[in-house]
Amino acid sequence: MSEHLALPGGTGDDLVRCAAKVFATSEGRRLLDHLERTYLLRRMPPQASDQELRHLEGQRCLVAHLQSLAARGLGR
Repeated sequence: MSEHLALPGGTGDDLVRCAAKVFATSEGRRLLDHLERTYLLRRMPPQASDQELRHLEGQRCLVAHLQSLAARGLGR
């Protein structure tokens, strides 16, 4: 994947820097921790519908993407 993606709101590098700036603060880390606990660590019951599982997976994908951007921007 190119480091200079044509994305709304800036290049990939711009977004990496932005995420690092936001999530480097104590408030940003608190928010990212909350998102991880709420979505990445959430378990669905066996009777969950396909729609519920897909919805949760989309949420997880978004949180993982934010974590990845922040980690790249912070040099992790």
